[in-house]
Amino acid sequence: MTTFRHIERAGYHVLDWRGGPGLTLDDLLQAYPELVVDRFLVNTSFDSGFLTLSESQIKDGWRMVGRLGHSSRITRIEQVPHDQFDEWVVFERPTQVDAFETMVNYLDFSPIDFGWEEKLESFWRQVIGLHPLHVLGENYGTYLVTRDEKIVNRIIADPPEKADPRSTETP
Repeated sequence: MTTFRHIERAGYHVLDWRGGPGLTLDDLLQAYPELVVDRFLVNTSFDSGFLTLSESQIKDGWRMVGRLGHSSRITRIEQVPHDQFDEWVVFERPTQVDAFETMVNYLDFSPIDFGWEEKLESFWRQVIGLHPLHVLGENYGTYLVTRDEKIVNRIIADPPEKADPRSTETP
């Protein structure tokens, strides 16, 4: 069983899974696709950099605002490009985010605790100001910041597991 920590702060529940090999963003989305399905996402970090939209994504309604990729309505988790060191801000309706100082690239960043207090407080000021439904991130751990108490209760009752790498092998 993958262990996690849980706190509440500023009207949000925060769950994080630390250490490796641990739970990935993909594991979390596979277990709980409703985190992103029927939602609008803003990518603040993709593989430690910025997302580059494909022609297909642009045709599907994705757009760039500065260096931040904004999705159209997500209908399935396969529409969410991800790698490692990704961070997504998730909204219930289309929301333009002009700037966001990503924290996921600090290897041990967690919204629960982080040795650089100024950066942790900066993260929380952004979250409180934007008021997203969720913030999802993966660095040397995975974190979920959410206002959705129902999903938190489901995760606590039935925590996601790290995917078995053998499950993707072909015979």
